[in-house]
Amino acid sequence: MVANVIGQTIKLHRLFAGDREQSLVDKDRLEKQTVDRGPPARERKQLQAHGIIGDSPALSALLEKIVVVARSNSTVLLRGESGTGKELVAKAIHESSVRAKRPFVKLNCAALPETVLESELFGHEKGAFTGAVSARKGRFELADKGTLFLDEIGEISPPFQAKLLRVLQEQEFERVGSNHTIKVDVRVIAATNRNLEEAVARSEFRADLYYRISVVPLLLPPLRERRSDIPLLAREFLRKFNSENGRSLTLEASAIDVLMSCKFPGNVRELENCIERTATLSAGTSIVRSDFACSQGQCLSTTLWKSTSYGKTDPAAPMQPVPAKSIIPLAETAPPPQAVCEPGSLAPSGTVLVSGARMADRERVVAAMEKSGWVQAKAARLLGLTPRQVGYALRKYGIEIKRF
Repeated sequence: MVANVIGQTIKLHRLFAGDREQSLVDKDRLEKQTVDRGPPARERKQLQAHGIIGDSPALSALLEKIVVVARSNSTVLLRGESGTGKELVAKAIHESSVRAKRPFVKLNCAALPETVLESELFGHEKGAFTGAVSARKGRFELADKGTLFLDEIGEISPPFQAKLLRVLQEQEFERVGSNHTIKVDVRVIAATNRNLEEAVARSEFRADLYYRISVVPLLLPPLRERRSDIPLLAREFLRKFNSENGRSLTLEASAIDVLMSCKFPGNVRELENCIERTATLSAGTSIVRSDFACSQGQCLSTTLWKSTSYGKTDPAAPMQPVPAKSIIPLAETAPPPQAVCEPGSLAPSGTVLVSGARMADRERVVAAMEKSGWVQAKAARLLGLTPRQVGYALRKYGIEIKRF
């Protein structure tokens, strides 16, 4: 009797163990099939609702990563060229996460000097500095329990990088002019089009901060790697234009052929500007090939890109930093009559700051900085450059930034 009881117990134990093992195998198989199929259709529609449009293999791979990354609270670093939609991806990650009902706060780090940037991120107390007439919450406090998007994080100064590192590690900080430590729960998504590895090697970017923000790096594909999305994007931009301007324009097949042949070094942003410009100037009910300001199958912006000092490299190649000596050329001849929407190109010298296109480059930079109150982002807009290029010029000519 005892032997029978023991035998039955062993048999039941083996059956139970076998069923449990089979259940685990089936579960792993189903999870693998789900991952292989990519994000569910519902999640794909949600991502498209955030403005991420396309069905190319490169974009589909990115969407799959967004769905997976959104489930965690890890810090994300968005890498990619200018105009690839880093802010849209950051917002999609936030709205697909459990923090979706919490604030999504964004800040362009290149648009503010270091002193203002510290106040914007950490807040300040009343009387902390001249003009601080009342206490103010910073972006970290405003984004508590939510997501903070830091764009152009590669442009912040080394001293401020140390302050930001502590906040990212400890999730605590003090307002400017206060000794009270504030604890927050913020997910940080950073973005940059700068090569941070080279910046770390040149000691321009802290290595510890780089490793802290690059927990989950995501590389956004340029438009040249997702050409099949161009028709979808073009039609969406035209639909948006029609809705905002009360028109009913359509894209003909010949117009799509022109867009497919363009390189678009400015990526999706340049495509949107191209569609808006062409639709604005169109007098008919549809956009055809002849409506585009093109030259031999290339968009005007690409043609102008080649005519400048930037054109020494292939526009289809990844954008590289340009030496400071060439970022502010002296425009001795008038620009083409339709010179519009070229990324990184310079505004006509006679219309930017002062008369006299032969003014020395250094004087033009100084004049722009003084006119903009020594804010590099504003000076960049006056010169038709990016803040990073203005920074190169300041270092090149040894111009000391004035602090107010």
